[in-house]
Amino acid sequence: MNTYAEISLDAIKHNIAEIKKLLSGGAKFMAVTKANAYGHGAVAVSRAAIEAGVDYLAVANLREALELREAGVVHPILILTESPTSVMDEIVQHQLTQTVYSFSEAKALSDEAVKRKKNARIHIKVDTGMGRVGVAPSEAGALITKIGSLPSLIIEGIFTHFAKAEEREDSFTKEQFEKFKGLLPRFQNIPLKHAANSAATLFHPETHLDMVRVGLMLYGIYPHGNANRTINLVPALSFKSRVVYVKRVPEGTPVSYGGIYVTKKETSIATLPVGYADGYSRRLSNRAKVLINNKRYPVVGRVTMDMILVDVGDGKVSVGDEAVLIGSQGIECITADEIAALEDTISYEVICNIGKRVPRIYR
Repeated sequence: MNTYAEISLDAIKHNIAEIKKLLSGGAKFMAVTKANAYGHGAVAVSRAAIEAGVDYLAVANLREALELREAGVVHPILILTESPTSVMDEIVQHQLTQTVYSFSEAKALSDEAVKRKKNARIHIKVDTGMGRVGVAPSEAGALITKIGSLPSLIIEGIFTHFAKAEEREDSFTKEQFEKFKGLLPRFQNIPLKHAANSAATLFHPETHLDMVRVGLMLYGIYPHGNANRTINLVPALSFKSRVVYVKRVPEGTPVSYGGIYVTKKETSIATLPVGYADGYSRRLSNRAKVLINNKRYPVVGRVTMDMILVDVGDGKVSVGDEAVLIGSQGIECITADEIAALEDTISYEVICNIGKRVPRIYR
């Protein structure tokens, strides 16, 4: 194969061990493996995380949860948003933990659990300022009390999500946390209170409570780029391709769609079989660099659907040589943060966008 993502499961396990050094008060560890484990492969990463001792997994929706169950993962799994009431049978059948922030959701799940003569676990989501989903703090008490009267439901957790935890000195995270903490004395019987995402786990230890929810740091990427590196994380993903063609071209040669790059002198152009269909963004045209034989070379011309062109000058580059798009080669390194800056986005998007047609190789 010429283009692939290489995933180090040892790096995942290492990162979990490092993150655990931060945890205060015996907080549990929820590994967020939604979005195909941020592009790393949900099943393989979840298994590695369980081997490393995480207590819970978290996914975005039922489909992601079922992928893990069908692969034999029996660990507790929290679905982070409400599911359609029409699928409550699958929630109960597969012993999934459902996020709830409306009574109708809770009632449908309770009815299905009663029907199947089983119990269903739920976590209540409180919106303290993110503005997406969740019950308002002013309404949370009444909702939890009402849900608590439903049969066959176990309210296992209550949680919120921070909007600006990467900004260590910003007061908004503190305001959100104070709103959330204000609810907790009324519900001491709920065993899992959780609020901290990766950034809060790193920057706001007072928010660890009973459990932290770690996504980005699990994969070896620090919140907010090069922020406070108090632990040693190792990037788990490398994005690689291989040179499939090299040609010598004269000065003044336009390359790729639109001719937006014209060679300034006689040079060699290498072709790599990777493009925006693989998750290598078109925004990297004439901006990114790749590593070949331990040297950085510029991506030139438009990134196309299936190919990119690299100006390797007079470098000794041959068909079959490895090209690193994200990762290390020799002493050189291209990080997801570097690519994100070129795309004017965040590292989350860069790694999540690596396409499904790109094989994942685990080591």
